[in-house]
Amino acid sequence: MNAINLAGSPFAWIAIGALVLIAGILRGFSGFGSSLLVVPILGIMVGPAIAVTIATLLECFATLLLVVPAVRHTNMRMLIPLAASASAAIPAGHAALTFLNPSLSNLLISLAVVCMAFWMIAGGTVRFPRGLFGRIFAGSLSGLLTGFGSAGGPPLMLYILSGPESAEIMRANVITVSGAALIAAVGSMYYFGLLERQALTGGLLLAPIFLAGGMIGARLFRAAPERLYQRVALGTLAVISCIVFVVNLIRITG
Repeated sequence: MNAINLAGSPFAWIAIGALVLIAGILRGFSGFGSSLLVVPILGIMVGPAIAVTIATLLECFATLLLVVPAVRHTNMRMLIPLAASASAAIPAGHAALTFLNPSLSNLLISLAVVCMAFWMIAGGTVRFPRGLFGRIFAGSLSGLLTGFGSAGGPPLMLYILSGPESAEIMRANVITVSGAALIAAVGSMYYFGLLERQALTGGLLLAPIFLAGGMIGARLFRAAPERLYQRVALGTLAVISCIVFVVNLIRITG
């Protein structure tokens, strides 16, 4: 599918700005979810590779805002295997994004995330092993999806939300692991030639809107009751996953 020329389309830019603002609010509140909302829709307009790059750059900007206060609440010793395995798997995802048509794979990934999200909401439990193997598996899956579709949040959420920690620590863990993986993602994007001028320009133009949304979301998190966090995080995962699935289905059949 050809990318839409946005130069003469102010309404498209307004829609993208609104989308990025909502994505920033989700990111600031739950610590994840922005790329799952941005990439499928933006990908239709500018192509999947540029969309993934822009979403990753926006995640980097958000991490700069959130990671410093989050680190104080994380168990770094537990999270190092998650972060290391995610960072190591990201280049494989970027390789697939560069050399393969991602449409069918994105459709299957989004379908899997929908199933996992609704399973958890319905009362089931997605249990990754809590030892080293479980962390490496969850981190590797997250890194692969981060590189391929900037969609590495769900495996981290499914692993971290299954733990006994408080909402504050869960959110901090997601932000910290994501931040470490994003450093590797930027280096990998440079290696695979994904840091093109259009992607860099789009990321810089949308960053202020995204950061404003992130600050709103962070304030909402501080004001919300702790028991609300997991419900909102899982509900957000389910809704965004459905959007991802529908958009990718349209892309396949269109």
